[in-house]
Amino acid sequence: MPGSQISTAVSLNISRKEEKMIRYVYIEMINVMPFPKVLQVVDAEQMPDSPGVPGNWVEVSVDTPAQPGWKAQFTATGWVFSEPTYEDHVGIATNRMHQLLSSASGWLSVNPLQYKLDLGLATPDEEATLQAYKQYYINVCEVKNQSGYPYTINWPAAPF
Repeated sequence: MPGSQISTAVSLNISRKEEKMIRYVYIEMINVMPFPKVLQVVDAEQMPDSPGVPGNWVEVSVDTPAQPGWKAQFTATGWVFSEPTYEDHVGIATNRMHQLLSSASGWLSVNPLQYKLDLGLATPDEEATLQAYKQYYINVCEVKNQSGYPYTINWPAAPF
């Protein structure tokens, strides 16, 4: 009996070793980012489902270091992952800032509150909305003055 337990344990270990784990890295591919970014890392026997964000799963060696948030670069030898540099974080923040300011400008183009104010046609609520918009625009532009910039940014909430 003791020998059969050992043999069963050995066969279980062998079958576990035969299961091949593969490292899958989900690379987020969004055009507003200055570089492709690792979104998820999974060691599994088969490719996981997409997390619903534009990007692709890539298969890499199980010993390939990769962490969510790291930069992904495709080279002649395959995918290489690295922690973003200070300059990379500045690029991410700058792209996000441009995206938010563009959205704010787009909103104002279809809500001409400044013109209403200039012509004396703005209601008190519209004047308050315009002031909130201007303050938001200033706050987005000044995120670079935050103490955690560019690694940690408290982005202002849009008033529109």
